[in-house]
Amino acid sequence: MHRQVFAAAGFFLLTLAAAAQTPPPPAANGAVPGAKLPPGEGRDVVMRVCSKCHDPSNAAEQDLDGAGWKDLVNQMAANGAQGSDADFDAIAAYLTKAFPAK
Repeated sequence: MHRQVFAAAGFFLLTLAAAAQTPPPPAANGAVPGAKLPPGEGRDVVMRVCSKCHDPSNAAEQDLDGAGWKDLVNQMAANGAQGSDADFDAIAAYLTKAFPAK
């Protein structure tokens, strides 16, 4: 009985680990991930860190100021985005400059 429980628990954990490493699906409209991101310092960090979970072009749809971008980046980090503090600072700075509040 205990073997079955441990085997089921192990299978469940392996399934979760595999799902966490699955890259996001391509955009439904065939768009290239990051296509809406203008060139600039920090774009490569955005592509490396953010594209693990979603199309970084999602940022183009936001209307945030510097504090709002910082809060959003902190939220993504808290949700499991993988990067260093320097990466997250570079991402927030890039997004603030590339997509200023309207």
